[in-house]
Amino acid sequence: MESARILVAMNNVSSVNKLRAVLNAAGYQVVEQVDNTNDALRKLINLRPDLAVIEYDLSPQNIIEVAKIAIEDKLCDVILIASNEQKGSLEYLKTEYDLVVVAKPLHKETFLNTVDLVIKNRKKVLALEKKIEDLKETIEARKVVEQAKGHLMKHLNLTEEEAFKMIQKQSMNRGIKMKEIAKAINLTYNL
Repeated sequence: MESARILVAMNNVSSVNKLRAVLNAAGYQVVEQVDNTNDALRKLINLRPDLAVIEYDLSPQNIIEVAKIAIEDKLCDVILIASNEQKGSLEYLKTEYDLVVVAKPLHKETFLNTVDLVIKNRKKVLALEKKIEDLKETIEARKVVEQAKGHLMKHLNLTEEEAFKMIQKQSMNRGIKMKEIAKAINLTYNL
């Protein structure tokens, strides 16, 4: 399995290096480390990592806006690192933006479990979104085929089964999806 790609955005270089070492040792790939929000946003858009671990105190602009963009535009999931005092005021982000907020100091095992859960959930969500798109495509194809069958039944006096078999046979003979054959039939009879 391919290791998850992580962007780390923190002010303190020493903290970044420690976090990078922990993540690398756990099998994750730290694709980039940045120390300001402008670079963080730019790298999120260009690299599209699986996860961004971002320190709340990152400057020069509001890190919450960067996190919102990452989540709303489906660039990646975000773990926000904040102090205990800051964490309390950020609770609304958990429900409103599905953002994970962890408090400093980070405990290695707890943090790695959080990273693992976030990445697993992201993979599940992406798989479900793909399944939904596939199902939408299947439904759309069925609608188009049903409409084409209706045209063939009406104009060629075929039964539903005969119309379906005609579309299916043309699809197999030409090596084209049934949906494409059905679109051509619909185009012909809709003129």
